Amino acid sequence: METINIIVDATNEYVLDDILELKEIDEHCGLTTKKYSLKKELGSGEVISWNFEGLMVRKRVFSFNNPIRFKGFYEMDSLVYSVLLKGKKQLFIPNPKIELIQEEMESCISFISKTNGYIAYPKNITIKEIVIKMSDEFIKKHSLSSSFPIHENYAIENLRENFTNQLDYKTENIINEIVSDDKSGLLKRLFLESKALELLMLQFDNKKKGINNSTTLKKTYLVRDLIVNNLHTQYSVNELSKKAFLNEFLLKKEFKKTFGITIFEFALQERMKEAKLLLINSTKPIYEIAELVGYKNPTHFSAAFKKIEKLTPKQFRNKEQ
Repeated sequence: METINIIVDATNEYVLDDILELKEIDEHCGLTTKKYSLKKELGSGEVISWNFEGLMVRKRVFSFNNPIRFKGFYEMDSLVYSVLLKGKKQLFIPNPKIELIQEEMESCISFISKTNGYIAYPKNITIKEIVIKMSDEFIKKHSLSSSFPIHENYAIENLRENFTNQLDYKTENIINEIVSDDKSGLLKRLFLESKALELLMLQFDNKKKGINNSTTLKKTYLVRDLIVNNLHTQYSVNELSKKAFLNEFLLKKEFKKTFGITIFEFALQERMKEAKLLLINSTKPIYEIAELVGYKNPTHFSAAFKKIEKLTPKQFRNKEQ
């Protein structure tokens, strides 16, 4: 299918405004809340926006029927923090020539003053994203630029390397709080401001410590995906380290730092989660479920299950049914 080009310019409050239909607007305690839907001819999805005193937070979930590209000139003087929970997007800047990719479970932060180029999204892929835009007014209000060289360190033209960061578990927890929160009015306003600042401080702290989108971190996420997608296989740490081309000590250290639990704890957690789903939603015999989650011996599976759930697999299935 042909790529759809949407032309935007500096008068747009937001890059996606041209393809959204405003469904609802509410103003309360200085907080403006807007709910949009994606135009049906382009795809499906919705956007919720909260705006007050130089801070804008947008939560959006959508899928395009065609590849789509937003082209034009942007003049915002804003620090933009984006977290992509699902999907993929591409950013291209012609001068200097920079092509950047943001993928699932990655964040990026950049200061945009004046730039041109395009942002592109693929077709038929669900995009789930949180975007936080902080104006210069908001940055000055909290004296952020006096403590951190935001304009220099995060200028989008300078982000050839370390444009994105894999989400660590602290950042992911904050984003999940924003996604699931149902406050309104003044409480919502205070909540969003505190979470935006918390995310920003975490980014600054990570940069100060030299934590970035390293090859080591990407390999750690590869190990996580290997475990989740192969629950029928019980990999040893040695086997995982060889598959990720990372030494065992560094892998164990990075995994615990990134996800907050050890490799063994994570694998066990995922196996038991899958086992419970199979016990509830299927009639498969317990020995078969044991094999599907990596246990050749059903007795060992039952013992591990009971240690966590305080019930045998059979008792758990009977209770749930």
